[in-house]
Amino acid sequence: MSERVRLEVLTTASRHDGVRLQIERSIEQNRKDFDFKLSQLPHIESAIAALKNGTGDLVAMSALDWRNHNVDGLSIATILPRREPTWVLVSDDKPEYLYPKAIIVCEHELLRRQMRRLRSDLVLLTGEEFAERIGKLDAYLNLDKLDRVHWIEECRQEEMLEGFVVSRAEHSALKYKARRHTLGLQRENPERTHFVPPPLYGFTLLVSRSRFPSETVQQMGDPGAFIAHRIEGALLDSLPEYLHSIIGIHVEQRKFKTILKEAQRSLLDGDFTNDSLLDSSETKHLAGPSKWMKSVPRKEIPRTPRVNMKMETLNFHGTVSASAERICTIEDSHMGMIHVLKEFEILLETMQSEHEEMVRKFPGLPEEFNRAKPALLNLEDVQASSSEEE
Repeated sequence: MSERVRLEVLTTASRHDGVRLQIERSIEQNRKDFDFKLSQLPHIESAIAALKNGTGDLVAMSALDWRNHNVDGLSIATILPRREPTWVLVSDDKPEYLYPKAIIVCEHELLRRQMRRLRSDLVLLTGEEFAERIGKLDAYLNLDKLDRVHWIEECRQEEMLEGFVVSRAEHSALKYKARRHTLGLQRENPERTHFVPPPLYGFTLLVSRSRFPSETVQQMGDPGAFIAHRIEGALLDSLPEYLHSIIGIHVEQRKFKTILKEAQRSLLDGDFTNDSLLDSSETKHLAGPSKWMKSVPRKEIPRTPRVNMKMETLNFHGTVSASAERICTIEDSHMGMIHVLKEFEILLETMQSEHEEMVRKFPGLPEEFNRAKPALLNLEDVQASSSEEE
């Protein structure tokens, strides 16, 4: 029997990001291969400093911590399997069934815009705005940031609001078991409103000093999560700063057959979908309920997974969206990332450009077609966006 590798993992108390719970579970699952020591430090800054000074082997942190702290001299040894990155609505009712003008607390600007797209009548407030509305702003501001979600849940139980939107990790940290409703991508129901989540949620990184032999802990990690983290981070870094709070980015590795079935459900043209996604070799037939799938020539279904990339942003009222999506092989994921970013940038530029009055008139077309029009998409605040509703 080979001797287990001893590893000291530095972490902090739960910070409502899901990292502490996931690293504990991962350590428990891999104890037969490693002799783990889990050491808790007061905060993530002290854990990073301790690692740089030679204490411990790894630090468990979120992808947002990796971006927001000084990690010079450190590297990502591996990334644990990604937790579900979509956010949730904590409420007794689904968002579609909330009564008109229901009060919902949501801190993230992207999620507020996506909620307005689903229900334009909802009253969406930040935590501070809600606390000021009920006359308890001072009490709210005196709370620790991690305790504010618990306070809002207590207010919900007292029926002072109808619900609030938080990440899954924040929901898991609630003191009470509260009913949640996933604000998901709605793959099974493409006709429903989808919520492309903010980038880089759901990742737990194991960070080491640069010379640490990362192959030692590769078995704990997930290659798909590693690819998704790299692409989401690169896409976010390539976008201007003003988009960061209102951009949804989601990258995942998925089975080809699953993607094909979704194309089938979305009622796309069968021949086009079949020709664009399947290989030309007539060797295998995909069984399924769709008539068009049975009528097309038999084609080989690739067994290798694909990388699915989605990007989305919205105006303040959620009435206008700009989105881009691309599916590619793992080998082509870098070029796929470049292509989807370029397509998204061109789309944004086009939608944010004003349309001048047409000099040349086309007979048979309505007069409005020739008139000057404001930009279709305005990403600024309420006052700037009000012109879009006129």
